Amino acid sequence: MAKTRSQLYVPANNEKMIINSLKLDEDIIIFDLEDAVPDEKKEYAREYILNFLIDKKTEKKIAIRINSMETSYFYRDINDIYNSDAKIDYVVVPKAEPGIGHIYGVLGIPLIPLIETVRGFKHIDNVISEDGVSMISWAAADFSLSMSGNINGYATNEYIATTVAVAARSAGIEPVDKVYFDLENTDGFKDEALKSRNLGYAGKQVIHPSQITTANEVFSPSREDLEWAEKVINTYNESIKTGKGALRLDGKLIDSVHIRMARNILEQSKDDTL
Repeated sequence: MAKTRSQLYVPANNEKMIINSLKLDEDIIIFDLEDAVPDEKKEYAREYILNFLIDKKTEKKIAIRINSMETSYFYRDINDIYNSDAKIDYVVVPKAEPGIGHIYGVLGIPLIPLIETVRGFKHIDNVISEDGVSMISWAAADFSLSMSGNINGYATNEYIATTVAVAARSAGIEPVDKVYFDLENTDGFKDEALKSRNLGYAGKQVIHPSQITTANEVFSPSREDLEWAEKVINTYNESIKTGKGALRLDGKLIDSVHIRMARNILEQSKDDTL
């Protein structure tokens, strides 16, 4: 399974940022045709990034964020991607709502829907069950606009964050947390990443290279996690040999759920070294 710890947005019309993104340690690069590109640059951005991806062969996982279906740019995005030989691993679908499966039907490229509207959130289970959906994320700014609310009411809204994570995990796909806009507040970014990891998120979408290392660290097992997991598995294996019943580790009882958690941590560690 591809790593999803950090997904870096890069404006598809910014040649310097595009070239530099290939040298960074993000797990997925999202070349953005939507919010990061002004209307007068959208045609250029689309043509440039598709040609770039043909010319510059890379082992990086590449995603393209297309324009939303409510715009005329959407159809050009789909048409040009369909007719391109560019290596694209994912298509990020903004303002995702039921019905996005036809994008996968046309392109055959796995989808990453963004929950950014009231309708998309209300019908999130339908969105996730669409053909080709491989993971899911959300955005506070557009969602608050859709709600006629304020971004401060949704940027730290645990109900929204938990609902997205639960819906994703129940469908067997990975949730990836939204972006964090305050580039100066590195502690705030880390705190939010830790909270989302504790909710079951597999990674975070990021908007600046300075956020990549923190995201990769937070969404990878820590040394303490690995030591605990190894102790649990060793204790469990020893109990099987000796025929012991209840397991104890550092004065605490260990049951089957702890063993499954330990195995999951060790498996995740293997994925991170691939």
